[in-house]
Amino acid sequence: MMFILVDPVSTGKALAEAFREEGAECLHLYNASLRDAYDADDSPRTMLHEDVAKTLEVLGELPLDAVIAASEFGVLLADELAAALGLPHHRPELAAARRDKELMVRALERAGVPAARTASVRSEDEIERLLSDWDSYPLMVKPRNSAGSDGCVISPDGHTALQAFRDIVHRRNLMGEVNEDVLVQEFLTGTQYIVNTVSLAGRHLVSDVYAERIDHVDGAPVLRHIISRPLLEPAEAGLVDYVLECLDALGIREGAAHTEVMLTPAGPRLVEVNSRVMGPSLAPDPYHAAFGYSQQHLVAERFLRPDEFARRFELPYTAARTVAKVFLRPHRQGVLRAVNGARVLRRMPGFHSIDRLPVVGESVKDRYLTTGACGVAYLVHEDEELLLSSLGVIHSLEDTDGFYQFDEQD
Repeated sequence: MMFILVDPVSTGKALAEAFREEGAECLHLYNASLRDAYDADDSPRTMLHEDVAKTLEVLGELPLDAVIAASEFGVLLADELAAALGLPHHRPELAAARRDKELMVRALERAGVPAARTASVRSEDEIERLLSDWDSYPLMVKPRNSAGSDGCVISPDGHTALQAFRDIVHRRNLMGEVNEDVLVQEFLTGTQYIVNTVSLAGRHLVSDVYAERIDHVDGAPVLRHIISRPLLEPAEAGLVDYVLECLDALGIREGAAHTEVMLTPAGPRLVEVNSRVMGPSLAPDPYHAAFGYSQQHLVAERFLRPDEFARRFELPYTAARTVAKVFLRPHRQGVLRAVNGARVLRRMPGFHSIDRLPVVGESVKDRYLTTGACGVAYLVHEDEELLLSSLGVIHSLEDTDGFYQFDEQD
């Protein structure tokens, strides 16, 4: 058995490690734009993709079982290669809709699935006409394709929306793409959730569900933490059913998906579906402590032991413990002098681990994006109220300059 992991960067590294733990033979395939990651990969088998025909020629000589998107960068290429090679794949005609946020909404509308009001614009004239037609605020203005809350701006009025458009258009986003289009959406109110799934032949297994705490800072949505929902309330169960309809509408049939969805007063509304494992940090042990598995290990199980994976469909969704994931935030940019909050955090009830703390002596800049570059903390416990109390203390430390200390600015 051999598996192609396309662009195993970010949490794709955790997916690759899950396959490696199982002793699976994998080839790591990188888009040419990720040449640095390719050069740094010390895995036994790696390949740089530059031309589809040449890549298919090479892969066609191998005893392949699956081509798997290992990060957001690889979703389109993985879809194309899997379909061309006759391996398990999503519906090819919906490939663009699984990557493009406006096409995603249109696919839902065609399937009769409720979706947020959405339009894309390419010029100031277009956004001014749109704002005149809609005449409803606030609005969300964001890149048509990106990740990690990059460029997302909550616009309370037309002036702010126009300025957000100017700041986004023609700029390079986190995916390395130039923003030729800018997306404008109605601003959704309510609680935002994450629903992670792993699919087998079009059947979707719900692996983990989270409620998110999102603060609005300087006009941008900032994700503070997610906390799992071991048992679903009726409204949450309905939200999960809605997500499964979204996956079907987008032609998702095989492997991982990471879906963000808002539970609004009018019902669930999709934020976005990502046809890959959740990011940006997937240290497996906290998830195993709460659920008995991690999403990336379920993906490995689905492809390596599909019969064993299929038996999970007979089990109800539940978890023994609650897990919380905190996206640690500095109160300002600067050169990091100390992480005093870490010793407080490690003594808190429910503390499990810290991943990716920034390095003392280096500059810290990422205050808003959900990339995990400022550190990710995990808490696991049977008592959700205890975890919520600990989360409150952590966020208070962050917001009062008590977690990170920086050198004085000149």
